[in-house]
Amino acid sequence: MIDSTLFRCLPRLAVFLLFLSLGHLVAQPTPLPLMPPTPLTRTYSVEQLRADFRLMRRAMEEAHPGLYRYHSRDSVSRWFDAAEATLNHPMTELQFRRAVEPAIDRIGCGHTDLYGSKAYVKYRKKHPTRPFPVDVFVLDDKLYVRENRSTDTTVRRGAQIVAVNGRPAGTLLKQFYKYISSDGYNQTFKPYVLNTGLFNSYYALAIGLDSTAQQLTLRDSTGAVRTLTFRVRPDKLKLAADSVEKRVIPASKPRKPKPRNPEKPEEEPRTLTFSERDSTMAILKVSSFTGGGQRSFFRQSFKAIARHKTITSLVVDVRGNLGGNSGSSVKLVSYLVAKPFQAYTQVDAPVRQVSFNRHLGWKFWRFWIRNFFTHKTPEGTYRRSGVVGQIKPTKRNGFRGKVFVLTNGGTFSAASIFASLVKHNAADRVTVVGRETGGGAFGCNAFTSPYMTLPETGVQLRLPLYKIVLAIPGVDKGRGVLPDVPVAYTAPDILSATDVDLEKVYELLKK
Repeated sequence: MIDSTLFRCLPRLAVFLLFLSLGHLVAQPTPLPLMPPTPLTRTYSVEQLRADFRLMRRAMEEAHPGLYRYHSRDSVSRWFDAAEATLNHPMTELQFRRAVEPAIDRIGCGHTDLYGSKAYVKYRKKHPTRPFPVDVFVLDDKLYVRENRSTDTTVRRGAQIVAVNGRPAGTLLKQFYKYISSDGYNQTFKPYVLNTGLFNSYYALAIGLDSTAQQLTLRDSTGAVRTLTFRVRPDKLKLAADSVEKRVIPASKPRKPKPRNPEKPEEEPRTLTFSERDSTMAILKVSSFTGGGQRSFFRQSFKAIARHKTITSLVVDVRGNLGGNSGSSVKLVSYLVAKPFQAYTQVDAPVRQVSFNRHLGWKFWRFWIRNFFTHKTPEGTYRRSGVVGQIKPTKRNGFRGKVFVLTNGGTFSAASIFASLVKHNAADRVTVVGRETGGGAFGCNAFTSPYMTLPETGVQLRLPLYKIVLAIPGVDKGRGVLPDVPVAYTAPDILSATDVDLEKVYELLKK
């Protein structure tokens, strides 16, 4: 029999156990909802990463016209194999790009590069990378302060940045250069890119997301070295962009020159000025070969030059000109040469139709070109029609005086084509002044360069489809157009916006 006392206690015991159970449930913390991953934090599996990489590799091996332009097939294959081997654990989109881009950079094609997915770019517009404490510039593989954005007023413009968070500046730059593609073995294009305001973006790409320098080791003009901790002044924020963007402003009428920084790109794509210091000199600044109205601008400019009977020398400034329409650059050459010339020996694609067409952009434009403006060569490539013929000089208002072409690492693509062709077809009258061009002296891979979207990560690959070979003598050694008169800048020159290249031209004219 059940003990009567225990029987009487059962209801109370049940109530106690019920309250104890409810108390246990109440004491458990409510689980917080999981935040959805952002384009910065979302990770992709090894299978997804390798699927995208293999598609990208197959596309380049099938259709890239200059994949083996400067390196052997075996070398390129080894670089690709090594890059794929690093894709052995889940990664974010940025980590994927960080792992793959060095292999692409080694190919030696400035028109081939990886860009963020559309989701990544959209997110970055709303959530930009945090700004660097100082605005910097690169000179001779050293890092300097251009402007101080921090609250520490003792930091002076021109101070050398020795290290960032303990990392030597030289080591950082070498790491950044692995993610900047350039033509052949050229090295002037890489620092130029960093000097266009993209240092912050490459710092984030190479070091980590939203990495902001907390400590900078600086060397001042006296040689004293100190390490400082920074925070950014809110009124000095300059948020970094994820790509080079240039406003296109219609070309203006000839006007007086204004002070400018020769190592930074101009906003106005084309201007004509007449020198106040030398009445015999005109200055044609062509910052871009993109946009409409180029031929009209050239026609009006050379007409204006012809009206000034005192003009015997012309400066054509293509520093910071990242290219555009190569037809426009060749047209500009025609105003400066006296004899017919040939621009290209080939503009060839290895295939007519790519097997990965659904992933590649510019479908209508590519369809139009390959079906109506391409023909097969005896070598089995597909050449753009009408590009290898002779080009007549423009006789009406063509300039036949002394020409100085100003170049630097930002003279790229169509601008480098212009510099190379005009130098070799009017060698007796043309002098190139400045630094080696960022674009190849014997051509590049371009003409049509659509973007390929990798289906898993959304990362975009810029893929040129035509190999351009210029009709100039010599052997392509993977260098840019070398200046006849080299000019070197110092840090004070850049900080004071002194146009050392133009000063050199005035000096040459005096001689």
